[in-house]
Amino acid sequence: MGIRPHSGLRRVARLTIHPRIWFRCLTALLISILRRLLWSMVGRPIGNPEETLFVVKNSLSVFYALEYARLLSERVNSKCAITAMRRLRPEIEKRANEESISIRFTPLHKAMFGKWRLTIYTHHYLGFCFDQTTPSVYVSHGIETGKKEYYDTVYTYGFKGMITPWKPIYQTMIATHAMEIDNAAREYASYRGVVTTSTNAVLERLLLRAEQKTSLKARVELTDGRPVVLFMSTWGHPSLMSSHGKELAQEIESLGKDFHLVFSVHPKLANSKRAKSILRSLLANGAKVIPPTTSWIDYMAVSDVAVSDITSMCLYSALLGIPTVFVDPPLHRLIPGGLVEELVRHSPQARSVRDLKPRLWDALHRPNIDVLKRLRSQFPHLGHAAHLAATIESTRHRQDSLRSR
Repeated sequence: MGIRPHSGLRRVARLTIHPRIWFRCLTALLISILRRLLWSMVGRPIGNPEETLFVVKNSLSVFYALEYARLLSERVNSKCAITAMRRLRPEIEKRANEESISIRFTPLHKAMFGKWRLTIYTHHYLGFCFDQTTPSVYVSHGIETGKKEYYDTVYTYGFKGMITPWKPIYQTMIATHAMEIDNAAREYASYRGVVTTSTNAVLERLLLRAEQKTSLKARVELTDGRPVVLFMSTWGHPSLMSSHGKELAQEIESLGKDFHLVFSVHPKLANSKRAKSILRSLLANGAKVIPPTTSWIDYMAVSDVAVSDITSMCLYSALLGIPTVFVDPPLHRLIPGGLVEELVRHSPQARSVRDLKPRLWDALHRPNIDVLKRLRSQFPHLGHAAHLAATIESTRHRQDSLRSR
């Protein structure tokens, strides 16, 4: 019997994990030697050891990094810098200016050879290239790793977070739910001593904005009395827009008679030609489309019901008490026993886009309050931004105490 392509690719991926980790480890060692030589030539470490550095990978990283920078500057008066590829600099500076966040951009090649007070990552991105003696924190860019990725591995806690097969790159990784610690340890046992739980900067911002729902609706021009429906799509084949985008474009006029329709699409998906064509059609027929460079927080805060695929973003809505309808969700892609799976199984499910309107009314008139309360009760640090700031800062204090011994 031949090997199925999916199984074969999974085996190849598994076989290459350790060589890839060791390659990064050797690269890190080389960069570390070059960094020390540079510091010895200059006479001191370059960079700003009083600044917290955020390392950014893409537009999604920019969004989350700025929310954490806002939280740290407000809670602990942290001076913040951010580094990324030069192509992201205009977006970073534009967003930071619009959100009134004080943060300094520094080029990636300079940041890698600098000394920082603390380094924070929202994606696994070149963490091995930075000074390993600097305290480092990984903050997950979602509430939970809800779906399987990369041939059934848990992406957030996979090999990309390892500097050797037995040691994570980061001193601390912050999750929002205790189950994430078990998910991490199943991938690599050494994660168990590194992953801890707190709240999420984006979630804290969202809770604050939801308290201003009435004034926010006026600001985003959604005040004519129709319920606001937020469509949330992840990326890849299981995504709502990839599977049902054309149907949505065809049904948009019918749905728009009863509801305000707002679409939030994962930045990776928004860049595809097919998705752009569908989004243009939705926009032309009266829907509001949130560009990848615009924050979705205000739109989620004012929504009355959500439509989702298997993105973990649906948990943000659940924690606000907003019911969610799922369109033909691929349950086999969800992590068994996870929070996303629990929400999907206990929420209305539409068989197709044509079945969506009655399910939306059902969700609005008969929301499953029990499942929403149950999910909310599993986040003990919810609404406790001070705990998050203290958890991040404790990494630096712990590293300082180890060095002083």
